[in-house]
Amino acid sequence: MTDVFREVRERVSAQDAARHYGLTFDRRGWALCPFHNDKHPSMSFHKGRFRCWVCDVGGDSIDFTARLLGLDAMGAVERLNADFGLALPLHRKPTQAEAKAARRYLEVAEAHRAFEEWRSDFINRLNAAYREGHLLLKNGPDMEHLTERQAAAVQMHETFEHWSDALSYGTPQDQAQIHREGGAIARWIDKVLKPC
Repeated sequence: MTDVFREVRERVSAQDAARHYGLTFDRRGWALCPFHNDKHPSMSFHKGRFRCWVCDVGGDSIDFTARLLGLDAMGAVERLNADFGLALPLHRKPTQAEAKAARRYLEVAEAHRAFEEWRSDFINRLNAAYREGHLLLKNGPDMEHLTERQAAAVQMHETFEHWSDALSYGTPQDQAQIHREGGAIARWIDKVLKPC
């Protein structure tokens, strides 16, 4: 018999469940916690799990769904199975076709998780590079005496913000384009963030 709890946890992250059930995320990937009267995002997501740093609840996608929808663990598994089209055989042995589809789904889910991890890290690096330029521009730099690093920060200031916004809020096509150009973008970030 398939371990449906493990399968659901591997296929649906807490962030996927939260997004599906209506939560939105800020630039850091945090959300307003639906389990208390949250005014500032206090729920973080990492490695398929969630945690609210105010009301101290956390867990995986099953825990999130159960708590949000008032279900027991099996009810949450059944709901996630239906809502995400997982086609898990909950009360019988899977057929060969179902097992093959499950493996393919896991491959796609793993690629998605890897992309989300890259995206989160890349947004953080873009925002750090943006802050460098922002602080320089805010303080009115002496444009004639900028270091190479400072010049790159000023030059790319608005572009870093654009890339960060596109990765945070852009279309999947926008995000895929930035991912494809990630090497060139990373070189600009390194020019700003790495000490000379």
